Amino acid sequence: MSTSAPSVGATIAGTCLGMQAALSAEAWLLMLVLGAVHSVAAAVPAVGFGTAVLFVIGLNMATGYARRVFGRK
Repeated sequence: MSTSAPSVGATIAGTCLGMQAALSAEAWLLMLVLGAVHSVAAAVPAVGFGTAVLFVIGLNMATGYARRVFGRK
């Protein structure tokens, strides 16, 4: 029985699965929040899970860009 460190491929696969799980959780929460606000104010659109995923990806990209542009140097 070997106790060597996990391979690079396993580390990358684990990281990708963790990022996908976090993205799905953020999108699900956004979908629920927008649905709740939509039930109160019809001006807020109700979005599905796919649209929420795209919103979360866009917000994460915009946040990363803003940090790079306006961050400390």
